Amino acid sequence: MGTSDLHIPCSDLPKYTTLTPYPRSPITPTPSSLSERFRLDGRVAVVTGASGQLGHAIARGLADLGASLALVDVAPDKATILASELGAEHRAFEADLTNKSQVQDLAKQIGDHFRRVDILVNNAGIGVFTPSEDRTEAEFASVVDINLGGTFHCIDAFRELLADGGGSIVNIASVYGVVSPDPRVYGDSGRNSSEIYGATKAGVVQLSKYFAVHFAPLGIRVNSVSPGGVFANQAQEFVDAYVNRTPMARMAAAADMQGAVAYLASDAASYVTGHNLVVDGGFSAW
Repeated sequence: MGTSDLHIPCSDLPKYTTLTPYPRSPITPTPSSLSERFRLDGRVAVVTGASGQLGHAIARGLADLGASLALVDVAPDKATILASELGAEHRAFEADLTNKSQVQDLAKQIGDHFRRVDILVNNAGIGVFTPSEDRTEAEFASVVDINLGGTFHCIDAFRELLADGGGSIVNIASVYGVVSPDPRVYGDSGRNSSEIYGATKAGVVQLSKYFAVHFAPLGIRVNSVSPGGVFANQAQEFVDAYVNRTPMARMAAAADMQGAVAYLASDAASYVTGHNLVVDGGFSAW
């Protein structure tokens, strides 16, 4: 492929790449206290995969800071229960994030109900644990379609709502999008992490960097959070091996991700975009 093959006429580019040049505005004053900058009162946050372990914790953290929540899941029963527990201002929505038209309709439903969206947390994702040589095409495709496709569809569908008043996108990636799994952690535990999971999560990090650049003129910040291994009643052999590999000598709790997501979603991170915040207890530090 020559360089001429890479040329794309400006008229063929998506509209978010043909925006006006980056504004050069003066530094705006910050609120008088740091605690005010972390608050999310009056803001609407969309959390995908809301009924999962991480989604549940992230949603509770954002609600604690005052956000109203649109809790999205392909199987919304648990999300509906969570919404009722958190309060009347929160609502559950159902969508298959691999289906672009469903995601576009989801954005319209949420926009019609809340009249605004300020925060989008792309948390929905899956893994696969079969060895690569035994993996089916359907397993491979499902990880790509949900982890990458679902994240992309949501970013695209909610772009205009987030741009209306400036917004924040937080994509949930993984430490395995940054480093390879250590085979010594898994041993004979019967659990492993696949190469396609890591590849899609690395893609989530790159999507975040790409859209951080291209959405900056819209006033939208885009970042990612890469959790380390989260404890979920795994086999003791695996837990012991993981803990021994981690400087902080424990696995993560789902609640450990609340502060990271809330920070990136809030005005406390008003000058942070294109960043991947690794929350792994030091796992990737050595």
